[in-house]
Amino acid sequence: MYATTNANFQSNLRRKQELHASKHASKRKQQRAILPEAVELIVFFGERSHDGRNGIRCLMTDKAVAKLERAVGHTQRTDNLRGCYVVLSAEDECTVITVGHRYV
Repeated sequence: MYATTNANFQSNLRRKQELHASKHASKRKQQRAILPEAVELIVFFGERSHDGRNGIRCLMTDKAVAKLERAVGHTQRTDNLRGCYVVLSAEDECTVITVGHRYV
């Protein structure tokens, strides 16, 4: 008998298109210590809103972090994503324009 696993699961979003970071976004990721894996989690679980300048902001609110923790469990890394955001191009939704931390 073979056990079924979801170890190689990829969402439909990820299979259709990969994220591409602009030069600006790559520089900001490095400056702000945001890992590429974190960017994918923010895009997938973050709350989306239009920024009014042809971009889509994906923000890790308390609600989004709770949804992520239900999926993968609570860790310090998931908690550190609280307040992080990714801005995607509204034209293709796969180009990362910038990333950062929102401070309140």
